[in-house]
Amino acid sequence: MAETAKEAYLALIAARDPKIRALLDQDFEFVTNAFKVDAAPSGMKARTDQEPVRRLQQAGYQVKVTVAYDEQGQPRPSLSAMWRKKL
Repeated sequence: MAETAKEAYLALIAARDPKIRALLDQDFEFVTNAFKVDAAPSGMKARTDQEPVRRLQQAGYQVKVTVAYDEQGQPRPSLSAMWRKKL
């Protein structure tokens, strides 16, 4: 059984998405979800996926971006999930 809510979430999405399972098997860490550039709500300042990816790469991480999932394991097409692994 998972020890934390984050571990439970990662186990749930890894069971549903083989790409996520592969990232976890390769020791990538989940970082955050953010809006895709073209999917951010209009009229609202929203964090998009480009800035965190750029910052992680500058900090020396290999970065992968996948589809994001909600807490029930359903895909969220307007969001990206960012994963990092130290180079």
